[in-house]
Amino acid sequence: MSKILAAIPNVCEGRDQSFVDELTARLQRVSGLVLMDVSRDASRNRTVYSFSGSKEALFEGGLELYRYSLGHIDMRKHEGEYPRVGAVDVFPFVPLKDVTIEEATQMAREFAEKVAAEFKLPVYLFAESATRPQRRNVDDIREGEYEGFEEKMKQAEWKPDLGPERFPHDSGVTIIGARHPLVSFRVELSSRDESIARKLAEALETSGACGNLVNANPGHEPVSNRSQITISITNFRQMPMYRVIEQLRMEGRRYGVAIRKVEMIGLIPEIVFVESALYYMGVHEFNHDRILERNIQQHMDEKLFLE
Repeated sequence: MSKILAAIPNVCEGRDQSFVDELTARLQRVSGLVLMDVSRDASRNRTVYSFSGSKEALFEGGLELYRYSLGHIDMRKHEGEYPRVGAVDVFPFVPLKDVTIEEATQMAREFAEKVAAEFKLPVYLFAESATRPQRRNVDDIREGEYEGFEEKMKQAEWKPDLGPERFPHDSGVTIIGARHPLVSFRVELSSRDESIARKLAEALETSGACGNLVNANPGHEPVSNRSQITISITNFRQMPMYRVIEQLRMEGRRYGVAIRKVEMIGLIPEIVFVESALYYMGVHEFNHDRILERNIQQHMDEKLFLE
């Protein structure tokens, strides 16, 4: 079985299509790198890239992404609804198949050292790579955002893990680390009142039902003129997506607000949709091997192994 590790960097540019196209083309030219997805969000002025490959390919592609982004994004001019602290806001390494979180953590640390050295960029290590408890959650690092980060860096507890301790105004800082697969999606609400989206987002994050496994950011969708919430589930094994959706529906009834639609962000593990389908259809004791594509893949893998 081949090992699969993904990198899912978030870049603070989602409105300039030529930038997104050029960076995409540069990544596609990296030998051994598999570009799996490009998800551009104009309202948040943010693009999420997902790619996989060997360690060498991931590092080469990652460094090229930093090189191009830092040369074209000026954070002093950046505007967007999503919290951010730098041009390459966050660069997660995610183990997908036959890779341990420990292996991913070591790789993230090595890559972070290269980024700090080559670009003279302050680096914060998060999630499984975090050096301090308050840095495990990416939203805790982002608190204060780009505009408040220069002052934040002056605090002893918020000195960067790697790189210079001076805040670079053009690029901001960057966050790198290893984490488990993330389930991210946008929920468009029936209300145009963004204050209700803020209340619902807060309810999700503070609800005992969701624990500390959900990050929710309210916002506004300019095309539909509806309020929306961007949600990330940090551990979908412990907190299934359907449970978060149902919790949001319950909280929304308090304000007479319903979910109009759900839009997925980036790549999503298959099991997330399978579990949601089983929940809403009321299916019990289902064997996942009965899924046609899985059954075919299993037999193909066994045949290749025997050969």
